[in-house]
Amino acid sequence: MRTLVLGGTGVFGGRLCRLLADDPLIDLTIGARDRAQGEAMAAELGVAGLALDWRRDLDRLLALRRFDVLIHVAGPFQGQDYAVAEACIRHGVHYLDLSDDRAFVCGIDCLDAAARAAGVFVCSGASTAPALTGAVLEQALQEGMTVDRVSFGIVPGNDAPRGRALIEAILSGAGKPIPDQPGRHVWGSLRRFAVPGLGRRWAASCDLPEPALFRQRFGVAKTYAGAGLELSVLHLGLWLLAIPVRLGVLRSLQPAATPLAWIADRLRAFGTDRGGLRIDLEGAGGSRTWALVAEAGDGPFVPATPAAALVRKLARGEVSQRGAMPCIGLLSLAEIEAEWVRAHLRIASGWGEDGASFRPSLYRRVLGRAYCAMSGAGQVLHDGGVVRWSGRCMVEGPTSLAGRVVARLFALPPEAEDAPIEVDFVVQGGRETWIRRVGGRTMRSQQDIGLRRPMGWIVERFGPFAFDLRLAVKGGRLELVMLGMRFAGVPLPSFCWPLIKAVETEDEEGRFRFDVEIGLPWIGRLVRYRGFLTGR
Repeated sequence: MRTLVLGGTGVFGGRLCRLLADDPLIDLTIGARDRAQGEAMAAELGVAGLALDWRRDLDRLLALRRFDVLIHVAGPFQGQDYAVAEACIRHGVHYLDLSDDRAFVCGIDCLDAAARAAGVFVCSGASTAPALTGAVLEQALQEGMTVDRVSFGIVPGNDAPRGRALIEAILSGAGKPIPDQPGRHVWGSLRRFAVPGLGRRWAASCDLPEPALFRQRFGVAKTYAGAGLELSVLHLGLWLLAIPVRLGVLRSLQPAATPLAWIADRLRAFGTDRGGLRIDLEGAGGSRTWALVAEAGDGPFVPATPAAALVRKLARGEVSQRGAMPCIGLLSLAEIEAEWVRAHLRIASGWGEDGASFRPSLYRRVLGRAYCAMSGAGQVLHDGGVVRWSGRCMVEGPTSLAGRVVARLFALPPEAEDAPIEVDFVVQGGRETWIRRVGGRTMRSQQDIGLRRPMGWIVERFGPFAFDLRLAVKGGRLELVMLGMRFAGVPLPSFCWPLIKAVETEDEEGRFRFDVEIGLPWIGRLVRYRGFLTGR
């Protein structure tokens, strides 16, 4: 499938290209206005690059019959016409876009007759809204739930990149009334969403396609479609700035894009690289919640994954529809989630308010492709299907008097030749709490991806102490390597770090085996415990 991504070096277009670049069924070309940027990304991904101004060059380019499908990511789509889609129809090229603008997505069916006559597939909104939100709703309906009301909030991390098109899209509508929703204005109707793993985030109503599409396709009477900024000062500040537009004093905030972007960039470090989405479904039989959390800066991949999943289906010949339509009912939730797993993104999702059912598991997200190199027993343990593991272990105690004092202070287990051990795994919001019981002592820690950490790193917290650990996998053996330490959030110099050796393997009986040793500089070993665990 010869595929051209228009706007392929932008925030979302670049991530879409990364998702598609290694697919043998897709012959990818990155289209960009900036020649240098396009060529650099094309060289990095090993695909073709093309410099073009689509408003001027697109008709001539498509007439050459070099492409089977075009994916339009050159926003903003607010106020944009259908010139790109119409050019695709004229030249028999399938068309997708990542628009989330209500007017643009809901109006795409005006091209339906022309697209059918040309025998092409034209689809708008292959993004978070409405493709992903619609897939969540559709799965609930297929499982027998009656849904009368939907509320959702898209809440990116403050550290996420902000392209010019995204900023202009937000500001162009802020304060303006939302059609068919009396009393609601863009960036009005404030709400708080508690997203598992993220805490409470602000959201404000937006002019997204879901209220109209959910009513038309699924008969859902009421939909709250919202988005928010992580920092309250930015979110509430924009809400206040939108008031003059609501009152008719200003026509638009779009002219303020440059200074507002400058202010937001100065505050980038005060937020996190964690974003998410929460969707609440309500009906006569009860309510359900679905949520996702994107960590380590992977949030901007979320809007790109529905388009990636859809173009793969086109390449496999699995899309038979022809004509123009919004991206509703074309992708299942499983197909979209499979894109996150395929690309080894640090994105977890699932049903429930506490995030206990989030998948993939923490270690799968942390290790990516290296996860499959772990032992079979290690994969079973870290996949989280069993919440309690038990076994036996040997415990060796401190090697010095000072070590015995410290070990007692931190309630480390006493020496034992053969002691029972139990480990409980509690998953919540994409994080794991490990509760270890050895020799009458309990050791509790929490593990998560942490903030701004590279692939393969994990953060383990014991009370106020946080340890940066790199997970190294080789030949079925997992080792934890110490790379940093903080106390109450303050980094500590390396001479303060404990000496940690932790190894996970599998024995000849297929049991999970562990060997953990903890010591301190100048003091020596505090504890070493090694043994096996089996799930139950």
